[in-house]
Amino acid sequence: MNDDELDKLFDIEDDKAKEDAPSDKEEAELKEPAEKKVEEVITEDDFKEDPEEEKKKERQEQKRLKAKQRAQAIIAAERYLEDARKKKLEERAKKREERLLKKQDLPPFKDRTFLDDFPLTFRQTMAALIGITVLTILLMLAFHPMFRIEFFNVEGNYALTTEEVIEQTGLDYHDHILKVLTVNPSKIYAENPYISKITVSVNFPSGVHIKVEERKKIAYIKYADGYFAIDSEGTILEFSSSDSPDAHPLLCGLDVNNVVLGGHIDLEGNTRYQKLIIILGAVLEADQNSDNDEYSFFENVQEIRILPSGMIFMTITLPNGSTLQVKLADVETISDDMHWLIFAIEEGVLNDLPDGSLDMTDDNRIYRQYGY
Repeated sequence: MNDDELDKLFDIEDDKAKEDAPSDKEEAELKEPAEKKVEEVITEDDFKEDPEEEKKKERQEQKRLKAKQRAQAIIAAERYLEDARKKKLEERAKKREERLLKKQDLPPFKDRTFLDDFPLTFRQTMAALIGITVLTILLMLAFHPMFRIEFFNVEGNYALTTEEVIEQTGLDYHDHILKVLTVNPSKIYAENPYISKITVSVNFPSGVHIKVEERKKIAYIKYADGYFAIDSEGTILEFSSSDSPDAHPLLCGLDVNNVVLGGHIDLEGNTRYQKLIIILGAVLEADQNSDNDEYSFFENVQEIRILPSGMIFMTITLPNGSTLQVKLADVETISDDMHWLIFAIEEGVLNDLPDGSLDMTDDNRIYRQYGY
């Protein structure tokens, strides 16, 4: 046996190991410094987290919870809508099925009988009801007092009175309101040239509205049997007798060929007619620019006469009642001449003069009293 085998046989190795091993006290003393060392290295502060990091984690957790709640809400809403849609479809299908079952038991609508022993079909019954309704309405329109003309509303008339306009339409009080449909504007234009346009309408239930546009009379022209009035376009508006005091301003010196009420004048020597119209326009312009509201220059022009030589004479009545005959050369300066004449009248230069004549053919205007 070698030494090792002998030691093993007599447990010499174990004893030696026991001798060499430290005791419990020594082992505790050896461990104690190590534990203290660990305690010195690892403290509670090492287990605490950073506050900012902790807040960040809380915010992330809140976002995650909100996103989860939102997703759950969307899913719940979709399920609710899907359930509602299915329920609605089921109700429609159920109603459709009920209608089909009812139709299977009923005849077609046109062949149904709603009252026993009733002689008319549904269509015949509806036609009869519609006919009765229409007949009732027509009878009301024909005989009910509410549809009789009770008042007229006329606008736009100046030369014609309201009664004259109503008379032209052929309507009268207590006529049926539908008589308005029979009014013929073309006939009115032919019978009364003063009316250039007329519109007649119904103000239900019992009124009539009439709107007219009139031609304006600007002068009279003398012809063989008297005078006729014209507008600015030469339309013949009315006839007057030779002794009419209102037939002015009177245009003289024109050769009239044909005179038809409502027509246009047919004149020989149309140039002379145009000159007279230009003079009338100048008189109207001067009158409109005048500040004298008491004296109308246009209404006091009695006559404008053009001679074959081209000379023009105008007769006017002054504010004091005297008559002034004005001699004019041509129409080139007629606007300035008429403004000067109305200015002289407004300033009173001519107001105290007796009957006489005023020569305005030259720059030096000369007045001569009749008889001198």
